[in-house]
Amino acid sequence: MNDQLIIGIQVQSDGSYGPRFSFSENDIMGIEMWKPSKNYNVPFFYTRTGNFTVLTTLSACELAFPNYKFLDGSNLVNIDNIDRVLTGSYGGIAYFKDDIHTGINQKNIKVWNDIVDEVKRLKKDRRQIFGVAIVENGQLSSGEFFPASEIYYIDMWEPKANYYVPRFHTSKGLFTVGLTYKACAEAMPYLYPAHNGNLVNPYWIERIDEQIFGSTAIFKESDYRVTVARSKLKALKGIIN
Repeated sequence: MNDQLIIGIQVQSDGSYGPRFSFSENDIMGIEMWKPSKNYNVPFFYTRTGNFTVLTTLSACELAFPNYKFLDGSNLVNIDNIDRVLTGSYGGIAYFKDDIHTGINQKNIKVWNDIVDEVKRLKKDRRQIFGVAIVENGQLSSGEFFPASEIYYIDMWEPKANYYVPRFHTSKGLFTVGLTYKACAEAMPYLYPAHNGNLVNPYWIERIDEQIFGSTAIFKESDYRVTVARSKLKALKGIIN
């Protein structure tokens, strides 16, 4: 495990979103897939400090990244990574490295110094994002973590019909949020598949209760419980003992 902060959004007991936007990788007890709405099926992180899921909307990204601003249209821009600004009668253009750029409307150009000063007062973002690289023809790579500090701007992307998720334009290419069980397993290989559709962190398992009707993993100082498939029981017991 790595002691790093991962960006996500808190999910409260009633299914509503909470005010927190990061959790420690070390605190992950388990991951399951969650269907918050008809079209979406996303990872749900059970952690020692609450439950979280990935960011799926620009409004959630705006809250999670306070040093980002909507400068023109629907691009949420990382002000820290702007290399230079070109102004004109139309407003302006913000340039990042590699000549990647996005627009700035007239309203924001007029208060540009204030925007920059506001962001400078905020702490640098040291968090990581659980995501996947978008490669040729919109195909997705393996699950991984990448630094939030590498993001230039965020917009929305449609990987499949009626399924819109954030897309991150970064210094290392295009990424989107990690959305699948497979991506979770790839990014966090230390997690173990206790049963179909579930990954658990053996480090936080206190014991496994074995009963005739099935086995259950009991987690340290937590109410979190996970069913353990019969085919996985022996291997999981070997890991935690």
